[in-house]
Amino acid sequence: MPTTRVRAQLDKYYQEVASIILTRQNPATGLIPASVAITTHGDYRDAWVRDNVYTIFCVWGLALAYRRIDDADGRGYELEHATIKTMRGLLSSMMRQAHKVEKFKNTQAAGNALHAKYNTQTGGTVVGDTEWGHLQIDATSIFLLALSQMTASGMKLIYTMDEVHFVQNLVFYIERAYRTPDFGVWERGNKVNHGEPELNSSSIGMVVAALQAINGINLFGARGGPASVIHVLPDEMTRNYTTLHSALPRESASKEIDAALLSVISFPAFAVHDPALVTRTRNDIVKKLGGNYGFKRFLRDGHQTVLENVSRLHYDPAELKIFEGVESEWPLFYTYMILDGLFREDHAQVDEYRRKLDPLLVDSAGIPNYNRDHLAHESHSSPLARSSSVSKRSLPPAHMRLVPELFIVPRNAVEEERKNPGSQQRVPNENVPLVWAQSLYILGNLIYDDLLSTAELDPLGRRLGAYQRKAHSEVVVQVVLLAEDEELQDRLRKYGLDTQIAENCAPITISPPSALRDAYTALGENQKLGLTGRPKRPIGTLSTSKLYRCQGRLYAFTPHFMDKEEFYLVSDNDYLVSLFEQELSFVRNHWFSTGRPTMTVMLTREMLGGLRGADIGSQKWRSSSAHSSGRNLLNFMMSLRSGNVGGVRVRCGRLGDMINTACISSLDFLVSTENSDYEDWDTLLKGEEADQDLSKLSYSPRDTEETSKERIRSASTDRRRTRRRSSMDIVVPKSPLASPWFSDEPWAAKETFKLQDHVESHSGKEAPHRGAGVNYEDGASLRIQSPVRGLATNLFETTPEGSLELLAACEKEAVGSSNDGSAALLTLTLADPKRVHEAIKLLGSSSNLYDQVDLLHYIQSCEGLEYQVAELGTVAALLEEVYLKAMHLRQWSIVRQAAGLLKKMVNSLTINVADLLIRQRPVTVGFGSEEMFITSPMHPGALQDLIYTHCASDVREAPLVQEILTYLGSFIRGTPSFFEGIMRVRTHFFIIAMREEISRMKGCNEEEAVEQLMQLSPFEMKSLLGQILAAHDSCNMLPPSAAPGVVTAAGSHLPPLRWHRLGHVQVQPGTTTDHASSSAMRLSNIGANLPTELVIRVQSAGFTAGCFTKMEIVRDGAHQPIRGVFGRGLNVAVLDPLDGTIVERASYDTHISRDESDEFAKLIDLLEPGTLVVVAAMDDAAEHLTEQALAACERLGSTAVRNMRYRDSWCIIGEKGAERGSVTEAHRPAHSGPTDFLERRIDLGLRRRSILNQSTATTTTTTTAPSTDASASTNNQQQLTLLLPSQGRWLRRRKNDGALNRVPRDFYPKVHAVLSRTEAILVGSKSYLPSNPTVYEKTPEELNFALQVEQLLDVIRDPAERQVAAETLMLVYRINQRNPEIRLKKGRLDLLAIIRDAIMAFWTLWTADHAAAAQSPRTPDHHHHPAPEPTPAPSDHHPADPNPPPPFLHRVAIIARSHSQLNIDTGTPTSPHATTDTAAASTTTAANTTTTTPMDWAFERHERVARRVFFDLPQEGPQGTMAFLAQSCVRLMFDVAIGLDF
Repeated sequence: MPTTRVRAQLDKYYQEVASIILTRQNPATGLIPASVAITTHGDYRDAWVRDNVYTIFCVWGLALAYRRIDDADGRGYELEHATIKTMRGLLSSMMRQAHKVEKFKNTQAAGNALHAKYNTQTGGTVVGDTEWGHLQIDATSIFLLALSQMTASGMKLIYTMDEVHFVQNLVFYIERAYRTPDFGVWERGNKVNHGEPELNSSSIGMVVAALQAINGINLFGARGGPASVIHVLPDEMTRNYTTLHSALPRESASKEIDAALLSVISFPAFAVHDPALVTRTRNDIVKKLGGNYGFKRFLRDGHQTVLENVSRLHYDPAELKIFEGVESEWPLFYTYMILDGLFREDHAQVDEYRRKLDPLLVDSAGIPNYNRDHLAHESHSSPLARSSSVSKRSLPPAHMRLVPELFIVPRNAVEEERKNPGSQQRVPNENVPLVWAQSLYILGNLIYDDLLSTAELDPLGRRLGAYQRKAHSEVVVQVVLLAEDEELQDRLRKYGLDTQIAENCAPITISPPSALRDAYTALGENQKLGLTGRPKRPIGTLSTSKLYRCQGRLYAFTPHFMDKEEFYLVSDNDYLVSLFEQELSFVRNHWFSTGRPTMTVMLTREMLGGLRGADIGSQKWRSSSAHSSGRNLLNFMMSLRSGNVGGVRVRCGRLGDMINTACISSLDFLVSTENSDYEDWDTLLKGEEADQDLSKLSYSPRDTEETSKERIRSASTDRRRTRRRSSMDIVVPKSPLASPWFSDEPWAAKETFKLQDHVESHSGKEAPHRGAGVNYEDGASLRIQSPVRGLATNLFETTPEGSLELLAACEKEAVGSSNDGSAALLTLTLADPKRVHEAIKLLGSSSNLYDQVDLLHYIQSCEGLEYQVAELGTVAALLEEVYLKAMHLRQWSIVRQAAGLLKKMVNSLTINVADLLIRQRPVTVGFGSEEMFITSPMHPGALQDLIYTHCASDVREAPLVQEILTYLGSFIRGTPSFFEGIMRVRTHFFIIAMREEISRMKGCNEEEAVEQLMQLSPFEMKSLLGQILAAHDSCNMLPPSAAPGVVTAAGSHLPPLRWHRLGHVQVQPGTTTDHASSSAMRLSNIGANLPTELVIRVQSAGFTAGCFTKMEIVRDGAHQPIRGVFGRGLNVAVLDPLDGTIVERASYDTHISRDESDEFAKLIDLLEPGTLVVVAAMDDAAEHLTEQALAACERLGSTAVRNMRYRDSWCIIGEKGAERGSVTEAHRPAHSGPTDFLERRIDLGLRRRSILNQSTATTTTTTTAPSTDASASTNNQQQLTLLLPSQGRWLRRRKNDGALNRVPRDFYPKVHAVLSRTEAILVGSKSYLPSNPTVYEKTPEELNFALQVEQLLDVIRDPAERQVAAETLMLVYRINQRNPEIRLKKGRLDLLAIIRDAIMAFWTLWTADHAAAAQSPRTPDHHHHPAPEPTPAPSDHHPADPNPPPPFLHRVAIIARSHSQLNIDTGTPTSPHATTDTAAASTTTAANTTTTTPMDWAFERHERVARRVFFDLPQEGPQGTMAFLAQSCVRLMFDVAIGLDF
C-alpha cells in the first residue's frame, strides 16, 4: 500500500480517535469518562478502570500503526503519551488506595477492594466502599495485562521503584481470584443484582492472562535491573488456570453463560489454550446469547429493558422470568467476534459480523455531540470566540460510524418478540457511542485495513498460546534424592538406592520450603506505601521445582508436601507415596516454565523407620511398629530409577549434574530491597532446622494392639457401650491456624515425654491376656471406650439432657493370679469432674494408648487443655505425646481422637476446600440441624471453628472430615471425572458411604464398620474413598479386596486395601465360618458381569540368566497392568481367586535382609486359603531366605523352593493352602538360563458358582441353630444379599450414588422442564419445590437451581430411595418428551407416592411368581433340590452345577423364619436372647418338618424387604425399575393411559 494512502487512512482514524476519545481525556488526570451521558441508569461521566483500559486500546493501536511511517506531524508520539497518561492516571488513583491493597491481599474482603471507578477530574473516589460493588478483579487484571503488553511494545509506563512495588502487590491482590467471589464485569455479582458476589469465570480468565503476561516483565524496560522485574509464583497461575478450564463455559453459579467470556477466550486475554474448549464456549455464547442486534450479556438480563423497574437496584426473585426473550442486545460483542476472527484468521467470521454490525452503526450526523455542522455553528455563535473561523482539528470528521451501547425492544413490541424471538425491530439507547465498543471497533478496522498487525497488538504472543502447557511426553521431571545423614546414606546404598547428603550438594544450598516462603515476603515490600509484600502462604510444588539464584549462589528447596506438618497425614508413608505420584503428575501437567522441573526430596529416619537396623536409640516403642511403610517408600524411591512413574518421565541423578537442564529463577530482589531486614539474605534462604530431641515413650504393644482388636469385636456388644444424654461441650481455646501446642518438628520439644514406660516381662512366660488393661495398684484393669456415635447411624443421636458416660468394666486381675470373674463398674462422665483424681492416678500407671487417650479425653472435658496433670505436664502436652506415639505406631483411631481433642488442622485444608468450591462443588459439614454449607472459600481459622463446632458428636469426626476434604480436593484436581453428577460434597454422607462399604465387605454391623473405618490409615482411607467415587461408571462395583486399584490424581494406580490387616486390626479366627462363606460374601459384594477366564504367565531369570522377571495377568483376553517395577529378590503378585484382580504387588529383597524374608512370610500368612499367588525370583533371592519364607512357599504348593541356590531362577503360580506339587512351578540353576514361561489357565466362572452354591447349602443347614449372638442380623443381611435379583450390585450402586448425591447427565435441566409443567414437586408430606417462582427466577442450567433440587431430595433419608427418586424424575421427563400431547394432572408431583406404588406393584407380581416354589415341601437336606428357577444358561465353557440353589423366595423364607430380627415375617422385632424352649422348638421345626404353612407375603408386612429387593432391580428392561415406575407414573400422575415403551 502506498505510503501516502496509508498516511491518509491513519489520519482519518486519528481524527476519529481525537474527536471521540482524546477530547474527553482529562488534561490533569489523563482519565477518560465512560460517556457524557447521564441517564436513569447512572452517571457515565466517571472513569471506570475497565472502560479506560479498553478505550485506550485503540489509541495505543493507532500509535503502533504510526510507527510504520515517517510521522513528521508527531501524531504517533502524541498518541503514545496519551496512552501513557491514561495508564498512569489509573495507576495514580489506585496507589492512593495502597492501604486497601494491603488489607485485601490478606483478607479478600469486598470492603477492602480497590475502587473500580474514579472521579475523572480528580482521580479520587466517587462512591463509598460499601455503596457499590467495587470488587471487580477483572478490572484490575486487565490493567495489569495492558501494562504488560504496552511495556513489551516499548512504552515506559512505570517510573519509580514505589510504582514497581505497588504493581507487584497488585499481583498479590489478584492471584487468589480462583477463590475470591467478585461482582464481575457487569458490576452486579449474582444476576438477581442483590449485591452478593460470586466466582466469575470472566474475572478468573482475565487474572490468568494478567499473571501469565506480567510474569518476568521488567517494568523499567531494557534499562531496568532485577529489582524492577515482576514475579508471579507458578502455583498461583496454575490454580487460576485449572479453575478457569474446569468452569468454562459456565460463567458463575447464577449465569450459565456470559458474553463477557469472549474477552477471555480471545482478545485481549487469550487465557484458554484448549482449542476444543474455546470452540465450545464460543458456540455456546452464539447459540444462547446471539441476536440480530448483538449479543445478550446473559440470560434473563433485565438491564435497560423497558420492563425494568429503575426505581430499585435489585430484582425480585420471580421477576427475572419477565425478561426472558426481551433482553437488551449489545453490538459490543460483534466487535469482539470481529477481533476474534482477525486473530484466528477466520475471514468468514470477520465478514459475517462486519456485515451484521454495519446496519447497527449510528451516523454521527444524528448525534449533536458529534455532528460537525452543529459544532461548527456553535463555535461561530460563541461570544467567547476570537474570530469566526474554527480550527479543522477541533471539529470531528463528518459522518463517523458510532457504536451504540445496546438495543432495546420497544414496549409495544415486547409480546410479539416473546412469541417470535428476533422478529421485532429494536432501537438503540441514548448512550451513543459506548466508547469501550467504539475503541474495539476502531481497533478491528485498523487490523482489517492492514494498518496494524495482530503481532503488533500482541507483542507477548499470547495469541499463539505461548503459555500452553507442553505435551506430556516433552516434560521430564528431575528428581534428586537426599539422605539426612551419612549413616542413612550408607544404609540406603546397601538397598541399592544412591543418595546425596545436603553437605555434598555444594555449591547448591538445600533449604526447606518455608525459607522460600519467607523470602517472598520481601517481594514488593514498601514502607512508604505501607505494603508488606507477599503474605506468608504456602509455596507450591511448581515453585519448589525450580532452582533459585541469588547473587551467584544457588538454592534448592524441598517440596512442601513432604514437610512435617502438624496433621498426621504425611506420617503415613503409603499416603506419602500416593501424594508423591500425584505431585509428579501435577508438575508434568502444569509445567509452563523453560527448563526441566527439579524436585529435591529429603529422606529421613522418620520416613524409613520400617527399615530394619535403623538406629532408634532409646525409642524402644518404635521397634514394635513392625509395619512395612518404610520399605514401601523405599521401593517407590527405587522405582524412580526406571525412568517412568505412573506415566511421568522421571530422571534421577545428582543435583550437580542437573543444573544445566534445570529451571533457574532469580531471587536478587532480596539484595536490592530497601529494607534492612533482609540484609542477611543468605541466612534467610538457608532456613532454620530444628534440633531433634528424642524423648522417652511409654507403650505396651500387646495391650494396645489387643485393645485395637477388642474395640472392633466389642463394638456391637453391651460390654463396652456408650450412653449419651446430651451433646458434650468441651471448652478448648481457639487457634486461628493450628494447634498452639504443636511445633513444626515434633521431636524438638524441650520437655521429654512424661507417661510411664512399659516394662516388658523377661521371664519368658507370656503374661495372661488382659484385653485393654492398664496396671492399677489393686490389680484391677480399666477398659474405656471413646464415644462412637453419629457415624454409626444415618442421623446423629439426639438425646435428653445429661452427659456422655464412659463405662469402664474393671476386671480384678493381676499378672499370674487367678481371675474370679468379678467385675466392678467405673463410670466416667465427660465434663463431670468428680473422678478427675482417680483418672489422673490411672493415667500415671497406664501403659495402654487407648486408656491414655480416653483418660485424657475425660480430664480435658473437665479441666481443659491447659490443666496441669500432677507432675506429668499439661493435658495438651500429654495429648501431643499420645498423638505422636500413635502416629508412629499406626494406631490411627487414637491418632484421630487425639487430633480431635487438640483441634488440629490440615495446613492445606483451605486450599482443598477452595478447589472443590471453585469447581462448583459446594461443601457441607455436619448433619441434620448441624449441617452447615460452605459456598465460598474461608479463612483457616473460620474453617477450623466451623468444622469443630458442627462435627462434635464424635471427637474423631472433625479430623476425619478434614481428611475427606483433603482427599476430595486432590481427586477433583487430578480426576475430575470422579465427580460427574455430584453437585454437592456432603461430608457426612461420604462417611456414610464409606461405612456402608466396609459393612458390606467385612460383614459387620454399623458400629463395627465405624471402628474399622477409624482404624484405616490415611492411604487406605484415600483408596477407599477413591474406589467409591470411581465405581459409579458400572454396576459392577468391586470391593477393595477385589478391585484392580484406583486411578489416583496422578494417573497411577493405588493398590487395593488389605482388608485383612487394617492398620494393626487383623481378622480374628472365627469371624467367618469357613473359606466358602467368606468368599461367597465377597462374591455377593462383587456382583455379576465378572471375568470368566484368567490366564497367568510368569518367568524368572537369576543374575547370570538375564536378571529379569516377567509376569502377565490376562482376564478375558485383557492384559492387567502390574503396578511398580520388579526388583532383586522375590517379586510377588497376589490375585483374588474370584475375579483374578491383582490385590497386592510387592518386592522383597531377600538377598540383603532376613527381615525381608520374614515380611514375605507374614504376607503369605495373612492371605485367605484359595488366594492365588505368583512369585518369581530375580537376580538373587536365596541369600537370606529364612525357614519361615521357605515354609510360606511350601504353603503355596512349592516343592522346589528348597533347591534354590545363589542366583538361581525360580518361579511359581501357587495357591494358598494347595498341596505340595499340585501347582505350576519351575526352577533352574544359576548357569542354566531362565525358567520356561509358565502358564496357568483358571475357569473363574466355575470357581464362583461352586463357592456360591456351597454357601447357599451352608445357609440352609445353619438356620437350624438358634441365633443368640448380636451378629445374627449381620449374617442374615449377608445371606439376603446373596439372594437379591442382582446380588446386591444395583442396590450398592444406588446406595452409593444416593449417598454421594450423584445424578444422571442433564438431570437438572430435565427437572426444570418437569417443574415447569406441574405446580410443584413433592417429597414427603411437607417438603416441596414450587414451580412459581422457581422457574421464573432460575434458568435450567443455573447452578442455584440445581442446589434447590438437591435440597429437596435431601429430605429422603434412604440413599437408595433418593436415587430411585432421581430416576423417577428422569422418567417423568421422558414420558413428557415422547408423549407431548398428554398433560400431568393438576396438583403436585408426589415422588414418594409413585415410588411406593411401584414397589407394591412389583412385590405383588414378584411374590405371585415365586410363591409356589417358596411354599413347596422341602427338607433341609441341600443334596436333593428340585429344579432351580430359570436362569441364563451357562456357556459351554462352564459345566452345569449338579447342586443348584433352592428358589429365591424359599431361601428368603428360611432366613425369615430363623431370624425374625430382619423384620421379614411378622414385622415385629424379636429379642435375640430367646429362651431355650423357643430355640429348641425353632430348631425342631426347621430341621424335622417340612414347610407346609403358607406364608403371608402381604406388602404391608414385608415392605422393608420389598424395598430392598426393588432397589436391586436394574434400571431398564421389562422387569427393571423404570417399567414399574412408568406404570405408577401413568396411573397416578397422568390423565390418560399410555403404553409402556419409554
